[in-house]
Amino acid sequence: MDLSSERARRIDKEYLSQIGMLLYIAQATRPDIMFSVNLLAHFSKNTTPKHWAALDHLIAYMRGSSDKALVIQADGCDRSLKVYVDANWGGEGSRSQHGFIVFLMGAPIAWNSKRQTCVASSTCQAEYMAMSFAAKTGNWISQNIAAITGNITPLLLSDNQSAVKIATNSGSQKNSRRIQQEFHLINELVTNQHVWIKWIASGDQKADIFTKKLAKIKVNEFCKGILF
Repeated sequence: MDLSSERARRIDKEYLSQIGMLLYIAQATRPDIMFSVNLLAHFSKNTTPKHWAALDHLIAYMRGSSDKALVIQADGCDRSLKVYVDANWGGEGSRSQHGFIVFLMGAPIAWNSKRQTCVASSTCQAEYMAMSFAAKTGNWISQNIAAITGNITPLLLSDNQSAVKIATNSGSQKNSRRIQQEFHLINELVTNQHVWIKWIASGDQKADIFTKKLAKIKVNEFCKGILF
């Protein structure tokens, strides 16, 4: 469903209220609806029947999956802090969407889906900027849990080889020249070994659901092992 083709209308307070409640749920216990809620929230100032239909569809999905719950169960053999990060390039002149999910000792503890504030000129740049945001979060979590778990270096997992190479200073500087300086913090974190980065196959990317609409089978795959 194309949600951006309808004419703008006045702000709908009921629509905002429904979005606010769903956003609270998405941030707390239901990462599977995070992207959808954020997408619908973008149209709060120009709500149309199409947006209401999409919102009703999302609420129906929540009713049908009300028995699902977030699994917070640490794996005693897993002492890792993994941050899966992904981005969906918006195209020339458009802002991209990025997202990440953090697993501590095998349990999901944090996630986010957000439209990037800067326009990326390529998929590589969108992925690199997403990695910068995810690295900040991973490093912040690592510092805050150190007194409890000891030092655990965050491991960023990205499926874009070019972005991984730039972040680890092994890529072409031409590819990163147009990226704003603020996003190069990730290079400093990697150099100081505050963050590690590893490439993974796209099929293993758990953050894909935070960047774009997925088919039902893909959503179910994401929920498996995270929600029950």
